[in-house]
Amino acid sequence: MTKKNILQNPTKTNLIVFTLLWMVSVILITLSVTDLFTKSVFQKRYIPIFIIVLASSRMVAKLYYNYFKNKKNQPIAS
Repeated sequence: MTKKNILQNPTKTNLIVFTLLWMVSVILITLSVTDLFTKSVFQKRYIPIFIIVLASSRMVAKLYYNYFKNKKNQPIAS
């Protein structure tokens, strides 16, 4: 029996869980590092945070890509 890699063979449940975790973490990171309601978020000192957000966004996008790629390649059960 082989282990299935979540990144290469995600299920619908995996997509929902990772998407919710990603959205909550991006919002919390942005709110905790920046003073979002009084200052601009687009400052030079916040570049490392934006890099982290972009990396996590890329990972979630890869999950979606692999999910739809695997879904398209599955044979139809009759």
